[in-house]
Amino acid sequence: MSFRKKNSIVFKVTLWYSVFILVLLSLLVGGAYLVATNLADAKGQAKLQEDTLELAQDIKEYESFDDGIYYALYTKDGTVLRSSFPRNFKQNLPFSQENVKQVTVKGVTYQYFDVRVKDSSDWLRAIRLRPKLDHEMLFFLGSLALAAPLLVVAVVFGGYRILKRAFIPVEQMSQTALAITKSHDYTERIPVTQKENELSRLAQTFNKMLASIERSFEREKQFNHDVSHELRTPIAVILAESEYAKDYATHLDEAKDSAQTINRQAKNMKELLEQLLELTRLEAGQPIPCATFDLSEMLAQQLADQQKILIKKGLILKQELEPEVLYYGNELLCQRLVANLLSNACKFAQKEISVTLKKQAQNVILTVTDDGHGIKETELDKIWDKFYQSDQARSKAQNNGVGLGLALVKDIVLKHQGQVKVTSTLGKKTTFTITLPLRH
Repeated sequence: MSFRKKNSIVFKVTLWYSVFILVLLSLLVGGAYLVATNLADAKGQAKLQEDTLELAQDIKEYESFDDGIYYALYTKDGTVLRSSFPRNFKQNLPFSQENVKQVTVKGVTYQYFDVRVKDSSDWLRAIRLRPKLDHEMLFFLGSLALAAPLLVVAVVFGGYRILKRAFIPVEQMSQTALAITKSHDYTERIPVTQKENELSRLAQTFNKMLASIERSFEREKQFNHDVSHELRTPIAVILAESEYAKDYATHLDEAKDSAQTINRQAKNMKELLEQLLELTRLEAGQPIPCATFDLSEMLAQQLADQQKILIKKGLILKQELEPEVLYYGNELLCQRLVANLLSNACKFAQKEISVTLKKQAQNVILTVTDDGHGIKETELDKIWDKFYQSDQARSKAQNNGVGLGLALVKDIVLKHQGQVKVTSTLGKKTTFTITLPLRH
C-alpha cells in the first residue's frame, strides 16, 4: 500500500474502527465464555446440593456413584464407612454443612458438599469434578469465535467502501483546489450538492474563501494597473522635458521651464508614493500611537493654512467649530484626514466650503461640505477605492490628484474605530461626515 493511502483519512478511520470492532468482538466472546462458565458452574452446584440432600433423607438409596457424582459415607469422627472417590481426591477434608466447597489437586478442581444423614450422626459427602461447558454451549462459543473474524473482515471491507464513497466530495474539493492553484483561475468554484450536510457546508466555505481570494487578486491587479497608469504620465513628461532641455534648450529660461515641469511632476510622484506608503502602513494593521489633543485647535489651524488657497480660488470658507473638543487619537493622521477632506472639497467647490465640528453624546462629528456638482449615486461606494475619481474627465481637467485621498481618509477613520459616510445631491452639494468615538 502506498504511503499516500496509508496516510489517508479513509485508511486511518478504517484502521481505527477495525481495531475497535476486533477488540469489541474479543471482549464479547470472552464475556460470553465467562458467563456460560459461571452459569454451568452454578447449575452444577445446585444439582450437587439437591442430589446430596435428597440422598441424605433416604440413605437406603445410597450408591457410590450416580450421574457424575461420587458419594462417601463418614462417621462423625471421620472414619470412612462406604465410599467412592475420584482419583487424587483427599479423603480427610473437614466437614462443613454450608456451601459447596472447592479444592484443586494436581491441576484438577473438585467440588464437594457435606450434609448429615437424617436420624444419624454420620456424614454424607458428595464429590464431583468442576463442571465444564456442555456441548451446545461449546458449539455456540466455537461458532462465535469462528464467525468473529469473518464479521470483522466484512465490516472492514464494507466500512472502507462506504467511507471511500463518502469522501469522494472531499477528493473532488482537493482536486478542484489543486487545479485552481495550478491555473490561477480564481473564478472556478467547487461543486456544491443539494443536500445540506457537513461536506456541502465545507464546500460553501471553500467557495466563499475562493471568492475572497478572487476579489483580493482582482484588487491587486487593478492596483498594479492603476499605479502603473499614474506613474506613466509623470515619467513620460519628465523624460520628454529632460530630453528637450538636454538637446534643444538654447537659453536659461527654456531650461528653467523644463526644470519647473520636471520638479512639478516629481512632486506628484513623491505625493503618490508617500500616500501609498501611508496606506500600506495603515492596512498592515499595526497599532497607531495615540494621545489626547485639542481637535478644535488642530482643525482651526488646518483651516487657517488653507485660507490662502481658498482665496486664490475665489472660495468662501464657512466654519462652525465647537471649542476645546479634546480627542484621544493620532494627531498627525487626523491632520492628514482633514487636509485630504479640504483638498477634495477645494477641487470641486463652486463658491463655498462649509466645515463643522461638534460633540454629540459620546462622539465627535466632523462635516465638510462643498457646493460642487455632486456625485452620482452609483459612484458613492466607489469613491473610497484607490485611484478612483468621480467624473474622471472633469476631475482630471481640474486637478492633478491621483485618487488616493479619500481611500486614506477612510483608513484613518477606521483606524480610530470611527465611521465615514458621504451624501450628495447632483448639481448642489456633497457632504462628508466623519464620526469619531470619544476615548480617554
